[in-house]
Amino acid sequence: MELFLIGLGIGLLLFILAVIANLRLKRRHKREMLKIKNMVSQKMDMEYESITKLRSDIEILKKQNENLRISLRAFSQKPNRKEMAQLQVYHRAVEIMSLKAPGFAPAWQLALRESEEELDKMYLGFHPFVKKIVPDRMLEMFDQKDEEEESDQTK
Repeated sequence: MELFLIGLGIGLLLFILAVIANLRLKRRHKREMLKIKNMVSQKMDMEYESITKLRSDIEILKKQNENLRISLRAFSQKPNRKEMAQLQVYHRAVEIMSLKAPGFAPAWQLALRESEEELDKMYLGFHPFVKKIVPDRMLEMFDQKDEEEESDQTK
C-alpha cells in the first residue's frame, strides 16, 4: 500500500504540475490574443481615419474640379484682355486714320461692308454648302471666271 500511495502522490504531483503549466500557457495565449486584438483595432482605427480623410479630400477635389470647370467655361466666353487691348488699339488707329487721311473713311466703310457681307455669305446660304462639297481649287476657278465676267460687263 505504501507503494500505491507513493505512486498516487507522484501521479498527483505530475498532474498538478501539468495543470499549472497548462494555466500558464493559457494566460500567455490570452495575453497574446489581447495584444493582437489591440493591434488589429488600432490598425482598423488608423485605416478608418485615413479612409475618411481620403473621402473628404476626394469630395474637396470634386468641388474644386467643378468650380474650375465652371470658371473655364466663363473665361472661354469672355474675350481675353490682350485681345481687348489689341481691339482698342485697332479702333484708335482707325479713328486717327479717319481724321488724318481724307479718303480713308469711305474706303474703310466700303471694305467693312464687303467683309460683313462675305461673313454673312460664309455662315448662311449656299456658299458654305458648296464649300463643303466642292474643293477650294474649283471655287477659285469659278471666282476668277466671275471676276472676269464682271470686268467685261463694266467695260
